[in-house]
Amino acid sequence: FRDLTLVAGTIGDYAAMVVDADSSINNMSDLVAAYDANPSGTAIGGGSVPGGMDHLVAAMVMEAAGKDALNVKYIPYDAGGKAMAALLSGEIKALSTGFSEAVALAQAGEVKIIGVTSDERVAVMESAMTMKEQGINTSFVNWRGFFAAPGLPEDKLAMYQDAIAKMYETPEWETVRARNGWVNIHNSGDDFMTFLQSQEKVIGDLMKKLGFL
Repeated sequence: FRDLTLVAGTIGDYAAMVVDADSSINNMSDLVAAYDANPSGTAIGGGSVPGGMDHLVAAMVMEAAGKDALNVKYIPYDAGGKAMAALLSGEIKALSTGFSEAVALAQAGEVKIIGVTSDERVAVMESAMTMKEQGINTSFVNWRGFFAAPGLPEDKLAMYQDAIAKMYETPEWETVRARNGWVNIHNSGDDFMTFLQSQEKVIGDLMKKLGFL
């Protein structure tokens, strides 16, 4: 990020663990019990490469549940459709994904959300339990933001930042934000740089702890 022009951070998307709608697993305790009974047969899938966000979340959650994160079998998929097919076929027992994507899948009746990495339940899917209330003391939010090419003129940068700031005040934005269960994380300029540096440390420390770095 130091090689780019930082425009602004915009939202945070929690992570979620989901299972097939017909699965006998109904919560994180069930998933952990399945893992204890058959670690190699309790694979968790995700839409990112090993060491990517979906993997990190799966590892972080299982470690917080008292398991060795390095022993968790993670299977990466390059598309959500392939991951869902793997879940439905039983190739994976659970799927680590973004909460907004999990909400859409749950509303379509395809999955059950068995844990969310938020501190409190999120209004858009009030029935989805947090990891913390299930005794797994971990939380995580995946941020999103805007970056521009290096050397962007200051007046253009200010124009983009102003447009994003105004967006938050519109009812249309609030409709989209609430529908997806996002958190507003609005920071621009120096605040965005400070935020990214802190995220770099948090994620870097986690990746080192889990042996990915």
